[in-house]
Amino acid sequence: MKKNTRLLAVLLALTILALSLTACASSSKYVAETTTATVSNSAAYDSAPMEEPASTTQETAEFEEMKSENGALSMTTEVTQDDAPEAASTDVASKIIYSADLSAQTTDFDAAISKLDAQITAFGGFIERSDINGDTRYNDDGTTSVINRWAYYTIRVPAARFEAFLHQTEGIGNVTSISRYAENVTSQYTDYEARLSSLRTQEERLLSMLEKSEDVESLIALEQRLADVRYELESIERNLKNLDLQISYSTITLNLQEVEIYTPTVPVQRSFGEKLSSAFSDGWRSFVRGLQYFCIDLALMLPGLVLFLLIVFALFLLVRKIVRKTKARREAKKEAPAPQAPTDSESKPE
Repeated sequence: MKKNTRLLAVLLALTILALSLTACASSSKYVAETTTATVSNSAAYDSAPMEEPASTTQETAEFEEMKSENGALSMTTEVTQDDAPEAASTDVASKIIYSADLSAQTTDFDAAISKLDAQITAFGGFIERSDINGDTRYNDDGTTSVINRWAYYTIRVPAARFEAFLHQTEGIGNVTSISRYAENVTSQYTDYEARLSSLRTQEERLLSMLEKSEDVESLIALEQRLADVRYELESIERNLKNLDLQISYSTITLNLQEVEIYTPTVPVQRSFGEKLSSAFSDGWRSFVRGLQYFCIDLALMLPGLVLFLLIVFALFLLVRKIVRKTKARREAKKEAPAPQAPTDSESKPE
């Protein structure tokens, strides 16, 4: 009986163990199947194109429309690699502001000014600003003359004739310095144009909303916004016109000086004898110029100097006369006899 009981217990234990192993195998299989299914679903999800929900697309469209109504500026430029150089060269060529600074000397100031005015007219330009000045010299006859003159010009010429005008201007005298400038304003000009287009679209929308709006508060807000948009429109249009003028007409600043001798602009190799001769000539020229200036200054001071000498001579004669009179009086006093005292006989009465 005890044997049967033990055998039954062993069989029961084996049965429980077998059932446990079967359950574990089923559980492992379920986990593997679940994992495989999950991976397969993930791969299918990744391979399928992602579709945005309808609500998200609608919100994005409304947000973009709101940005457009609030005046946000969005600009996308697509230029392929082949088209980029051509587009860039076209924009740069049409949106560059050219300017130059030029300094020159002339020995014939009036002729140079007349030639410059005629040249500006011939090239279709205009003078934006001019200033002519010099030193005043007082002549002996009471008149005055202006010497050592200089002229300051701000000239505007068509951009297409900018270089030709500069080359011809170099012939009015001795050019001592010249500087050229080129400012690329393509990006700034494009931004202004894009902003202008956006503001015009806003203006049309605001006008349409004003026609449909019936609320007083909305009308006031729309009119205020419309006024701001139009003010910004006018400002950008003014900036574009200014840029167009600067692009179409180049600016040249000219400083013209009147001199007696041109300043050498090209170095010259000279021998010792040539340098010595040049030094002697310069010294003699400086001596003659100094002597001329001395004679001019002496002639200028001569009337005053003569008058001064006459006054000094008159004072000298007057002082000399006074001194002589004083001396004569003293000598007369010394030569006069002293009065005699009366005697006793003469003083007693008879």
